[in-house]
Amino acid sequence: MDRLAKRASKRLEHWLPARPDALDTAVLVFPLFAVYQVGILAGGAGRNGADFVTTLLIELCARDIGRYLLLLGVLLLGYVGLLVALRRSRRFHPRSFLPLLGEASFYALCMGSLILLVIHHLLYFLPGLASGSLPVVRGPLEIAVISAGAGLHEELIFRAGLMGGLAFWLARRPGARAVASWTLALAVSSLVFAAVHHLGPQGEDFTAVAFVYRTLAGVYFGVVYQLRGFAVAAWTHALYDVYVLSFG
Repeated sequence: MDRLAKRASKRLEHWLPARPDALDTAVLVFPLFAVYQVGILAGGAGRNGADFVTTLLIELCARDIGRYLLLLGVLLLGYVGLLVALRRSRRFHPRSFLPLLGEASFYALCMGSLILLVIHHLLYFLPGLASGSLPVVRGPLEIAVISAGAGLHEELIFRAGLMGGLAFWLARRPGARAVASWTLALAVSSLVFAAVHHLGPQGEDFTAVAFVYRTLAGVYFGVVYQLRGFAVAAWTHALYDVYVLSFG
């Protein structure tokens, strides 16, 4: 089974763009970080529930807005310097954003149709799932900020952190198989991802269809993350949220 998975992964990599490495990933997701930070500073939207990065930065700046803005400026200059350095070494080019956005857009547009198809078949057997509500329509700035925050921070927590960490831990156990470890980690992280959206004072009211939909969304994002990397998964999540919040 592991050999089949490796063969399938190699065939996929043969015709898809190269999977970004850690440094390129940091460059590719920085625009999501920038849009989100500018948005919450401008009051365009609230902070994402999975966002612990902003909390750490605020504490690092001793909760001083001036220091926080200065730190963001330093990060921006560092980002520009990194772009220049990578371009000179020919390891990265700004044009890399276009294939990334094209690939992520394709995954985002396909995602809703695939999940709705699965739910449609589930409804045939479980008609009680047919209840739920659509998200509240928001303005363009708020949509951009919410989507950027969700794409960056939720993929960081649930896919890179929870799924990746759990798969790594399970795979190190005696007799463990890579595919089985990854599948279990995918299932657990997807269920947690769905459940978290219904917790806390700002959590959405629980409905079976919403929980199933988000679990399947977690599976989808997890597969994209595993096969294509964090940057593609984060942008897929962000662009999907833009689509849902704008036209849902």
